[in-house]
Amino acid sequence: MLLDIVNVIYCLTLLLIIHKYYNISFLYMFLLMLHLFAIFIFNGFLFEPSYMPDQFRYLEIAKDIRIFNVEEIILHPKNNVFFSGLFFGLFPIPFIESVYSLGMINYLLFVYVFVFMHKRNYLNSKFITYFYLFFPSLLLYSSLALRDMLVFCILFLGIYYLIFTKSYVQGIFLFVVLYFIKFQNLIFVMIAFVMSIIKIKRINFSKLLLIILTISLLIFLFSNFLAIEKLNFYRWAFYNENLGKSSELFVPILSYTDLLIHFIPSSLNFLFRPLPWEEFGILQLVQFVENIFLGIIIFVIITQNYKYKLWMLSEVKFLNFFLFLSLIVYGLVIYNSGTAVRYKFPFIAVYIIYSWYFIYQAKQLLKKSDICAE
Repeated sequence: MLLDIVNVIYCLTLLLIIHKYYNISFLYMFLLMLHLFAIFIFNGFLFEPSYMPDQFRYLEIAKDIRIFNVEEIILHPKNNVFFSGLFFGLFPIPFIESVYSLGMINYLLFVYVFVFMHKRNYLNSKFITYFYLFFPSLLLYSSLALRDMLVFCILFLGIYYLIFTKSYVQGIFLFVVLYFIKFQNLIFVMIAFVMSIIKIKRINFSKLLLIILTISLLIFLFSNFLAIEKLNFYRWAFYNENLGKSSELFVPILSYTDLLIHFIPSSLNFLFRPLPWEEFGILQLVQFVENIFLGIIIFVIITQNYKYKLWMLSEVKFLNFFLFLSLIVYGLVIYNSGTAVRYKFPFIAVYIIYSWYFIYQAKQLLKKSDICAE
């Protein structure tokens, strides 16, 4: 715990440097500082760290990486937990002592994305600023020793570089990292990217070649994952994990017709989980209320996209394909509410922030045109 005090001082020092260099307002800096101390509120005060035992798996690997414990590193299975722990172990923070240490790494990722948006004028929109600072799930998972904040950060930056600015080197590098951390989200990104390009009326040779290469890569890498049999495998795995608590019967998907029948109710169920009539607790109630607001925000975004004719933008098409594909697939396979909250927070946060930025830009252009008309 004493070494984590050094980590806190390190984080506060970085905040002071950021404030001086980027001239971020005192209000935002104060909120970011409060966010740092949320790390100690969630773990050990509101609930015990053992409530989310995966934290200790990441911590164990990160410690082994930091002290270069070769024997233990070799013994760890090379799965997504290992690669997430590898990232934590290599992260430039003075000490890795406890789950609080990893929580501070996730906090610094949170601050980095905030500064990233500040530099690119995303925070000119007050809605984006306050959504980012007060979104409960973002506050929670950027304070814990889990990989979900890392997934969010890679998704956010990867989509910015690959989809929005066409900076392919940075984008591809980030999505290669995502493959080792959470490859499902990479599948959704790639499929949404292809679908957003296909919808463009005029496709030149380079775009056609990119579509062909991307589809070929999808088939080569993920054909097994996208099969009905594999979908049922993951459905059963998640169902079996939660069998003791679930009141739902396991219903296998036998065909793509079954998939069409199930995907809408499953997607809505996934979006609003945890449902208070199935699971009740203070945390579950807060998360359900949060989901109601998220559902309203998504509905407003869709209507605003229609109002400002943003559907024509390939980036907006990508965001909507990405959201609905993620909701459909995760809705079909996930039965556990805790898992649902963790899995949906990264891609929903990315969707809302980027979608609202396009809406904000459209509103600003409309205001300028009105002023010019006057």
